[in-house]
Amino acid sequence: MKINTFYIIFKNIHLHLFGKCNICGRPSIFLCLDVISARNNMVCIYCRSSSRKRHVANIVIKMIFNDKKISSIKDIAKFKDKKIYNTASNDAFSMVLKNYISYICSELLPNVKPGTQIGERVFCQNLENLTFSDDSFDIIITEDVFEHVRDHIKGFREIHRVLKDGGFHVFTVPCNFDRPTLIRVDTNTDKDIMLLPPEYHGDYLRGSILAYRTFGIDLFDLLKSLNYITRVYFSRYDDLRFGIVEGYVFMSQKVKSGDPIQNDNRL
Repeated sequence: MKINTFYIIFKNIHLHLFGKCNICGRPSIFLCLDVISARNNMVCIYCRSSSRKRHVANIVIKMIFNDKKISSIKDIAKFKDKKIYNTASNDAFSMVLKNYISYICSELLPNVKPGTQIGERVFCQNLENLTFSDDSFDIIITEDVFEHVRDHIKGFREIHRVLKDGGFHVFTVPCNFDRPTLIRVDTNTDKDIMLLPPEYHGDYLRGSILAYRTFGIDLFDLLKSLNYITRVYFSRYDDLRFGIVEGYVFMSQKVKSGDPIQNDNRL
């Protein structure tokens, strides 16, 4: 670690948490490296997972698997019946599930044809045009990705297409729950037209990537129109034991063919 990182760790010592990581399954210390954006750090000292990632893990474990034998994402490797697709290849999920044969992940790389295998169970994929077959996955995970997808509606449709009936899209996006979606970039033509000063978010592959929008409360109606049932789960006090703070996670379920669409939004 760099000297300034040690300084931050010492400076924020009163903000670090102790608990059990629900990804790697180990008793851990969760380090607060940035008070302003705690959801994106509170780093597990073993698997380097963030609070946001462990919140996603919590929803996958409790709301989808709901099995007492599973207390961490690592435990999922004992079960071979769920096919999981994650749109990140170098995160804590990929680290603990690297030997889980039903798990694949992806990256979007420039000048690489979508569908190209770039690593063991790692593929180049564009969310607007996934190369997977229909009804391929039980669970799809995207974290703070869809605000960067130029045609997000097409992306949500593609996720729906490759999910099995009753499958789940577990995701995070920046969202204002008290106002409509804020459109930052006009994408109605082939050229991006900035409607607001451009906003960029950090990206471990590209350095920074453009945010096309900040989602709003109308996201629920959009997902309903695309045949999803959507819930949102805010972090709670008892989530602190997993080092989860100040976050929310969406879970959209693909409606089975012929079932009525009825959102069950939990705000």
